[in-house]
Amino acid sequence: MVSINGPNSYLPQIQQSHKEKLPRELEDIVSLSRKFGLFDAVGSNRVDILVDARDTYKKMEEAILSARHHINMEYYIFRPDKVGARFRDLLVKKAHEGVKVNFLYDAVGSRMLGWHRSFMNSLREGGIEPQDFLPLRTFTKPWNLNLRNHRKLLVVDDKIGFTGSLNIGQKFLGEKKRGKKWRETHLMIQGPAVTQLQWIFCEDWYFSTGEELLMPEYFRPIDQAGNEIVQVVASGPDVREQAIHKVVFAAVSQAKKSIYLTTPYFIPDPALYLALQVAARRGVEVIILAPRKSDHTFVTWAGRSYYDELLESGVKIFDYLAGNLHAKMLIVDSQLTIIGSANVDIRSFDYDFEVNVQVYGETTANLASGIFFRDLKNSRDLSKTDFLHRSALKRFNENVCRLFSPVM
Repeated sequence: MVSINGPNSYLPQIQQSHKEKLPRELEDIVSLSRKFGLFDAVGSNRVDILVDARDTYKKMEEAILSARHHINMEYYIFRPDKVGARFRDLLVKKAHEGVKVNFLYDAVGSRMLGWHRSFMNSLREGGIEPQDFLPLRTFTKPWNLNLRNHRKLLVVDDKIGFTGSLNIGQKFLGEKKRGKKWRETHLMIQGPAVTQLQWIFCEDWYFSTGEELLMPEYFRPIDQAGNEIVQVVASGPDVREQAIHKVVFAAVSQAKKSIYLTTPYFIPDPALYLALQVAARRGVEVIILAPRKSDHTFVTWAGRSYYDELLESGVKIFDYLAGNLHAKMLIVDSQLTIIGSANVDIRSFDYDFEVNVQVYGETTANLASGIFFRDLKNSRDLSKTDFLHRSALKRFNENVCRLFSPVM
C-alpha cells in the first residue's frame, strides 16, 4: 500500500489484536494477512451485510447526516446523476455545517464525473475540493491508465465505515427502462476495524494530494460495537506483496469442507486455478457463482474458457440469471467470510488498488452462506447442462478473449 511518510503515532492503535481464540487455520490466515498487509484482526465489531442498493444508499446517507467532524469518501465510480446529486447535496450540507469532507474519485472509473463541470463546481462552491486518483492529464506516466483505484470506501467520524462492491449511481439501482437489477454485496462496519478503513483512505488521500490526515480527530478511540472479529486487507500495484491474492490462495488451499465463491469477473491466475481444482479433487465442496452475462462481455467470455477443467475436477459452477451480478464474496468452511472490492481476476490481484474485509467466525459466515444459496436459486447449474459440449464457435470466442485476459 501507499506509505505515508509523516508521523505514525496512530499506527499502534490500528494494530491492536483480537483477544478471542480462533481455530488454527484462521489464525494462519490472520497471520498471513498481517504479514503481507498492514493490520491485525480486531474484535468487538458489528458487521452488517447489505445486498440491496437502495437500502445501502439509505444507510450511507444516514451515516453522512450523523457526521460531526469528518467524512472520507472514495469511489471507483461516482456518477453525476440523480443518486450522485443526492450524495453531493448531503456532502455540501455537512460541509456548510463545518464538517470536513474529503472526496476522492478514480480518474477513469469516474471520468463522467470529472467531465461534468457544473457538478464539480457545485462541490467546490459547497466547500469540497474533489480529488482525482491517478489523473490522465500527464503524458509522462501513460501507465496510469492501467492502474486504477477500484476501492469503494466511506468512513464517517472514524465510527462507521462502508465498503464492498457497490458504486454510486442511478444505474446500480436498476430502475431504468429495460435495465437489469444489479446484485451487489456491501458491508457496514462499526467498531475498531473502522480505523483500518480510515487508514486506507488516508494513504490514498496522501498519495493523491500530499496532504496528511494523521490527526487525533481522525483516529479517535472506538467503542466496542459487537462481537465480530474483522481484518482489513488492501493491495495495489504500488507494492509487491499482492496481499489479497495470497490470502485468497491460502484460504482456498487449506479449505477442508467448503468454498463458496461469488465473483462477477473470473479470470484466475494459474496458482489459484490449480488450487480450486485440487480442492475439489480433495473432496471440498467448491461452488462458483458468476454472471451469465455481465457489463463486460469479453471478460465474461474469457472467464468461461476456464470452466472446462474446473467442471471436470468436480467444481460446481452456476450462472446467475436474475440481473447483473457484481458482488464479490468468498466463504470458506463456514468460518471465514471475505467481502470487498476485489474480483477473482488478474486485474484485481495485480493492477488495481483494492480493499477486502475478512470476518472470522460462524455468525457472519452463516449469514453470508444464506445469501449465497439464495442467489443460487436464481441461477443455472452448469454442471448439469451440456456446457462441456458447447459449440466450437463459442469455445473459439472464449479462448481468443482469454489471450487478452491479463489486461481486461
